[in-house]
Amino acid sequence: MGDVGNRSENATGKAAFADLRVVDLGAGMSAALVAKQLGELGARVDRIKPPAGDPFYDVYPAYRFWHRHAVLNGSEKVADLLGRADICIVGGEDYPGFHPQFPSAEALSQAFPRLVVLQLVGDPVLRDSSHPAVDLLVQARLGIVHEQYSAKPNVQSFPMPSYGAALLGLIGTLTCLVERERSGRGQVVTASLLAGGAMYWGPFWMTAERPDQGFRSITPRDVRHLTLRCADAAFVQITMAVPGAVAGVYSALKIDGEVCEADRGMPDQSRGPAAFFGDVELYDRHARAFDRVTLVQSLRGNGVPVEAVLDPGKCWDDEQLRLNGLIQVDPEGWEYVGNPIRGDFVPASFGVQPARPIEPDPCGPPLAGFRVMDCGIFVAGPYTAKLLGDYGADVIRVEPPSGPATLSGERTIISANIGKRSIRIDAKTPDGRTVISRLCQRADIAMNNFRPGVSSRLGLDQQTLRGVNPHIITLETTAYGPEGPKASAPGFDMVIQAHCGLQVRAGGAGNPPLCTRTPIVDFTAGAVGAIAVLAALYEREKTGRVMAVETNLLNIGAWMMSELVRSPTGENCGAEVLNSAQTGFHPWECLYQTSDGWIAVAARSDAMAAEFAAALGVEAPLYRRDWGDVEQDRLADRIMTGTTQQQLRRLKAAGVWAEACVRDGWQEELRASGILQGLDDADYGQVQHCIGPLLRFSRSRTVAKRRLSGTVGVDSNEILRELGFSPEERTRMIENGTVI
Repeated sequence: MGDVGNRSENATGKAAFADLRVVDLGAGMSAALVAKQLGELGARVDRIKPPAGDPFYDVYPAYRFWHRHAVLNGSEKVADLLGRADICIVGGEDYPGFHPQFPSAEALSQAFPRLVVLQLVGDPVLRDSSHPAVDLLVQARLGIVHEQYSAKPNVQSFPMPSYGAALLGLIGTLTCLVERERSGRGQVVTASLLAGGAMYWGPFWMTAERPDQGFRSITPRDVRHLTLRCADAAFVQITMAVPGAVAGVYSALKIDGEVCEADRGMPDQSRGPAAFFGDVELYDRHARAFDRVTLVQSLRGNGVPVEAVLDPGKCWDDEQLRLNGLIQVDPEGWEYVGNPIRGDFVPASFGVQPARPIEPDPCGPPLAGFRVMDCGIFVAGPYTAKLLGDYGADVIRVEPPSGPATLSGERTIISANIGKRSIRIDAKTPDGRTVISRLCQRADIAMNNFRPGVSSRLGLDQQTLRGVNPHIITLETTAYGPEGPKASAPGFDMVIQAHCGLQVRAGGAGNPPLCTRTPIVDFTAGAVGAIAVLAALYEREKTGRVMAVETNLLNIGAWMMSELVRSPTGENCGAEVLNSAQTGFHPWECLYQTSDGWIAVAARSDAMAAEFAAALGVEAPLYRRDWGDVEQDRLADRIMTGTTQQQLRRLKAAGVWAEACVRDGWQEELRASGILQGLDDADYGQVQHCIGPLLRFSRSRTVAKRRLSGTVGVDSNEILRELGFSPEERTRMIENGTVI
């Protein structure tokens, strides 16, 4: 498959994105990642240079590569460019003294009615300067710095608020483009760092009126993952959950003892955080008899999902990643992260008009009228469909008779399936295949995240589905890619975190690797899948042509370190590793303990850093790049002498950006935004703190969910009736177990 953006022309003419024009007025990481992805999809991006310069070139070594698709323009061209634009990006990340004077999102939308305006903010409700849009400060406000450990905070080294805001911004922008094809009108869509951070923690924040053991069971704080140390002091990461996993581990590690051949080694809350994923102590003790290369080979030979824990950037040399084409090289020899989405036009669709025109409701949910056949498993696949359902798509969740699988508890399944209708189908039976065929006939989008080959065996591959419905858009999300040396290997979030350097980055300097408690790769893959589908849907609505799109966890894991670039001499720049205390990357942007809690400080310029040191009576070098452990220790000692509120007042008076680290701060921060929802469930009763739609539209409504994902079988009869099956056929299929 080729990059979506590289397929901009063919014998039938231009693709839809080749005619799109983007004006980029944004600042910082989130805005730059949005502009980068739109450029990679084929759009023309015109970036307006801030008159006083852009400080983020000095913050992120990769910043110039994020903007390499853009045409740079002076501010005098803004009005002319906006008059021809389809999309405008405004807002983004804050930096001291950086206040580009561009029109507001509302003013832009009013002046240019067809323009889709993406507004990136720190907080969707509070827009004042008292809460700067800085990733670390948002982590503190939400309380996600308290999500890994019980006794202390740590910085999430993968900047969830910034990446999350970028992903949501792309989803919102593409959703507005699809809607504009029906209504002819643009609008403002707002994505925030607060919502971006919240996107990754939904399962952990839910509470239920009547929770059972399955609901209570979720990866706990202080959990010890299956990260094993080898004889050469290197580490490997394994994951269970596949058939025979425990027997495979015993065989590979040469552990004596009998085990059940069918034991998948599923997580168990009753064992506590240290053994939640299994007997880590036993496995780790035996792993030390092997060097890493030998152990990885042995575990793979026994069918156990495994990857070596690598430093950031090491996976770039992986044969599979190179084959996937994610890592790009510029003319000077610099390497950087490219487009994680791959796509191809379906030749038979050239010249075909879009299927089933939909009557527009200018104020309705923007994806209303589109149907998704969701055959996803675990998190990554289903979460894609959930995000589409938030904005009006009718999502039908297709499950196997055995039901959904999870590695981290029932709440993970729930959070990825809120609001969907569901049906369980035995796709191996003739009746089951007939049901699948009729679902396909009425669907706009079909998606799965099986291993290559599985969808073909089930009749859910793109060729089979397109034989039934030539208009259908297909998304496949695999572990490593559709072809290559690892294509058939099982892959899960944890092993991808390890392989792509995310665990080393999170562990901190001199520490063992750390696997993030929430499945960050899976949630990111789900969001990227939604972006891929929406890009294909826009193409179909605009030109009538159909696309097959694909992404994979390996590409996603490497993309999640887009801050990293490699010089022509092989030196890595950007994506630093946390300090040994896991409190930050630099003394001037770090967590500090007070006498009664913790604060986050973001002194992002030399001038602000000088004020930070002066406010605490600490002598420090003029340039913050020269600060080190000595300055950090002195600052920490002074901050420890006062309470959280005392130190926040002191720093505010000095003009230094800081926030309190609030445990469960999300409850207060997200309440006013409407992101948190309470939903009814037949089994669990009232379920609180469900993550609802994360975007805000100025004109279109989002979907108000009224239930979770539904009790097994509650939707089956209704779906079968919609598909045209007679009462007798419906009864027969339900009674013989074809449909549950």
